[in-house]
Amino acid sequence: MTTEVRKNPSFLKRIFGKRKRSVLNARTKGEKVLFSFTFIVFLIQSLTFVFVFWWLFNNSLKDPFEYGTLGTSMDSPKELLFSNYLKAFKLLNAGKIGFGQMILNSVMYTVIISFLGSFTPAVTGYVLSKYRFKGRNLIYNVAIICMMIPIVGAGAAYMKTLHTLSLYNNPLYYVVLSLSGFNGTFLVYSAFFGGLSWAYAEAAEIDGANPWQIFFKIMFPQALPVYFTYVITCAIGAWNEYNMMILYMPDWLSLAAGLYTFRANAQRGANYPVYFAGLIVSMIPTITLFAMFSGKIMTSLSIGGLKG
Repeated sequence: MTTEVRKNPSFLKRIFGKRKRSVLNARTKGEKVLFSFTFIVFLIQSLTFVFVFWWLFNNSLKDPFEYGTLGTSMDSPKELLFSNYLKAFKLLNAGKIGFGQMILNSVMYTVIISFLGSFTPAVTGYVLSKYRFKGRNLIYNVAIICMMIPIVGAGAAYMKTLHTLSLYNNPLYYVVLSLSGFNGTFLVYSAFFGGLSWAYAEAAEIDGANPWQIFFKIMFPQALPVYFTYVITCAIGAWNEYNMMILYMPDWLSLAAGLYTFRANAQRGANYPVYFAGLIVSMIPTITLFAMFSGKIMTSLSIGGLKG
């Protein structure tokens, strides 16, 4: 048979039949036009993002006088002033908070919010999906309803609560904020754990494992792909957060909040190339994270079944 296949490659076609084209490749003329149009639209959108980044980097290398009075912002700098990035650490500040302190505040806030804030919804999602107790459905429904209520109108009450609990302008606010177990992430964890077979836990109970050991050693490790995906996405969002920091942590401004404050308070003669250099520095962590883990973020997660 091997000799026959080598002499006549169509031998396999006669046995297994003609190979079918993939559904993705078998597109009609109209579908090809639609996909081509969609590709062009996304290409143009991508180029606009690249243009904005190029414009920012190009002007971050200029002299303040050159940017403000000579030519246009589209012109290339006469001299590449990479020293603007060093000046950013000296000149950019928000009151008494320097550029370096802003970076440290951003790192602290991002680490706490991303790791702890992605873990607490896993606990609540696991409990409500795997344990049956009185009030379970009530808690779940109340959580859903609270997610639908706009929180803008509760700003005054929220500020008063923070002052009463001595959390206003206190780094402990990061920890307390991360302990909220009911958000959109909670729904994903609830569905995730709901799809896991309880046979895992039953097997562990036979071996003498308690509920804590079942969660931390059996159930949660299976949710690690979901957990780390949310850690990455939360880290990107936390690093770029500025509104909450300005309102509730004025003495602990993050990099995004500090740059926003600097721009809002900037005088007419402000050194904008140095400010642009600070913006470039603030963009590096999020761009790096997304470039490294974009595949993981975009990949859909699947759960394997029990293996006997």
